[in-house]
Amino acid sequence: MISLQRFLMAMGALACVALVVIVSYMDFSKDQLRVLSEYPNAKWRGGAEGGQFVEITKSERPYYFVQIRNDDGSLWDQGWLKSGEENSEPFTVDNVMFFTGEGVIYLQQRQILSADRAMTGAEHE
Repeated sequence: MISLQRFLMAMGALACVALVVIVSYMDFSKDQLRVLSEYPNAKWRGGAEGGQFVEITKSERPYYFVQIRNDDGSLWDQGWLKSGEENSEPFTVDNVMFFTGEGVIYLQQRQILSADRAMTGAEHE
């Protein structure tokens, strides 16, 4: 019985040592902030495995001209977006959750980027 207790104590000690070794090799640092030097106002929306840069280049409340760029800085999509009314809170890049392509930009609800301001504000089907 004593040998079983010693064996279990040794296994517990080895498990603790293994846990300490595993934790010491883990990387707890934050992801590097992605910045486009050519477009300093563009903010990264995404994670380590993918995403896009979003920039609001024109603001005529409640209309906003939004540009979506790939991670290399090339233009992916652009267009007008209507958000709120003239007296509502201004639209910022922080309001953007993500962009999936084909003009659909996800906020609290999804909206469509439009080349023409008259077509903005339509919900995507």
